[in-house]
Amino acid sequence: MSKPTWEFKNILVPVDFSPPSIMLLKKAGKMAEELGARLEIIHVVESLAPYAGFAVPHLPLENLGRDLVGYAEKKMEKFLEENLQTSAPVQSRIISGTDAAAEIIRQAEESGSDLVLITTHGQKGLPKLIFGSVAERVLKQAPCPVMTFK
Repeated sequence: MSKPTWEFKNILVPVDFSPPSIMLLKKAGKMAEELGARLEIIHVVESLAPYAGFAVPHLPLENLGRDLVGYAEKKMEKFLEENLQTSAPVQSRIISGTDAAAEIIRQAEESGSDLVLITTHGQKGLPKLIFGSVAERVLKQAPCPVMTFK
């Protein structure tokens, strides 16, 4: 009986710029080098579209949404510059959406990811019971293997 062979050439790494994401990014860089893989680093910015019907004085939501994405792009650039040292090819992008887990799963499908690397930090207790965690939802619904890091 032959052993299954896994070939990971496109690794998706969602980050939120937290200390656990720094650790994850460093591990992902080393893993990509060893596997000869490409890294796709993403960050999901919450879309303000669901709030479009609310009156927010002196603050056009579309401008605020653009500002949030622009801020996240600058933050991503600095985050990668300070924390990622790899010879592997890297692509980064900011995604806007109302559900981080759904956006990560969609990105894994659209980009043909072979593997998702994600941290498991976050909610505990009742909020986790009610809302679930992003990592848990990605683990259950992603179209490819998911490796979690505590």
